[in-house]
Amino acid sequence: MINIPKNPFVYDLGVKIVKSKTRNDSLTICCHGYGHNNQIVDVVKSFNAIKGNLVGFNFPDYNIKSDADHSKCSYGTINEILPLLFLLKFYICEQKFSKVNLYGFSAGGGAIINALGILNKNLYESELKNIGILEQQRKQILNVLQKGIIILDCPLKSVNEIIAFRGESKELKALAANFNANKLNPIDNIDLLSGLKLNIILNLQNPDDVLSNRDDALFTDKLKKTNKGKTQLIFSSDIGHTSYHPKLWDYYKKYY
Repeated sequence: MINIPKNPFVYDLGVKIVKSKTRNDSLTICCHGYGHNNQIVDVVKSFNAIKGNLVGFNFPDYNIKSDADHSKCSYGTINEILPLLFLLKFYICEQKFSKVNLYGFSAGGGAIINALGILNKNLYESELKNIGILEQQRKQILNVLQKGIIILDCPLKSVNEIIAFRGESKELKALAANFNANKLNPIDNIDLLSGLKLNIILNLQNPDDVLSNRDDALFTDKLKKTNKGKTQLIFSSDIGHTSYHPKLWDYYKKYY
């Protein structure tokens, strides 16, 4: 039985479940990109690759628009990461799923890196305690995730990289200030994964028309050196950022 948790946050967490049509006790939590929402679970389902139950949810600033006050948004703060951590605690520690995977597209992929680092190094201890994650839960979550699969699909590396590609705007400047001030740039926080043995699939597109490719090599190199498990790079040069990525899903279907 897979349930929807009671929402402890002051916005629409929007947990959405797509149950497995076959007998499968695995669960994949799907993390959407910037400006999107829990419909990511339907997108992932349409790829017809991941078996088992799928869970989607909304980050606090889901469906954010370019004219929003980005200086007040949650991106680049612990408040962005807490909903994902809460769902991991609920499904692993309370619902007792022993097979949990993570899929993150774009900003969702960056959030996964930050979430793993926060858990691994026990950062934001008081905020974790507020959502029921103490030492026992933290270790339990990491233990289960190291048995699963982490899919980083064109993950956000840093807003600084985007600014170097697109130029500075009021929106990007505010976002970069959040990530920099809170030390939550995913590319920097790969170091926080030290000691973890993760099964990571990293999908990159070149050219990436949204994030750019300036730091692809650095991100990949850091991930391979830091992760004690397997880091598999999938690389395509003909699709772009916001699209179906056939090489990624062909690889997944073949090996998983």
